[in-house]
Amino acid sequence: MKRLFLVALLLVPLGARAQIDAPRITQQDFKKLIAAKTVVIVDTRVADVFELGHIPGALLLPLEGRLTWPDEYEKTVQILLKTKKPVVTYCA
Repeated sequence: MKRLFLVALLLVPLGARAQIDAPRITQQDFKKLIAAKTVVIVDTRVADVFELGHIPGALLLPLEGRLTWPDEYEKTVQILLKTKKPVVTYCA
């Protein structure tokens, strides 16, 4: 069964990020979060792939093959840092 990653990385100082193993949730738990509208969804694939299809409402933050985000996505990162909702990322 595929699992999705719950990202706690954005709330952690940069130096400690490499040491964190983000918690994982099941697809069933993810569907519950979506149904309750209590989650922020982040698609980490490249923009071209995102445009071909993505989970409705997902924010694009292309991290594929990167350790940091491109500067043009700083606004998205700020949204994620301010949210009180869990953040779930996916890449496939």
